[in-house]
Amino acid sequence: MTPTSAGFIIQDKQGNAIYGVGDTVDEAWAQVRAEAGPFFDAHGNEKDDETAFAEDFKAYGATADLIERVNQVGGAIAWEIVDGVACIPSWEGEE
Repeated sequence: MTPTSAGFIIQDKQGNAIYGVGDTVDEAWAQVRAEAGPFFDAHGNEKDDETAFAEDFKAYGATADLIERVNQVGGAIAWEIVDGVACIPSWEGEE
């Protein structure tokens, strides 16, 4: 079964957690900005939102199941990419 993207997630580039979800990348990024901003560099200098997004985060298309899971339990969860779409892990049997 090929997964279908129903929206987007935004994860930090280190892979620690999903910080935002939304129907569009802009909507997901707005959630990240509201809940995780402001953003700072290694020297403590504040970064503008566009720089923070480009340097510190990645956006992925995501299945409805994954987005629902993030909304239920938060973004510190396991997930995987299948055919270019972020999904609940196949070992959980819920693709």
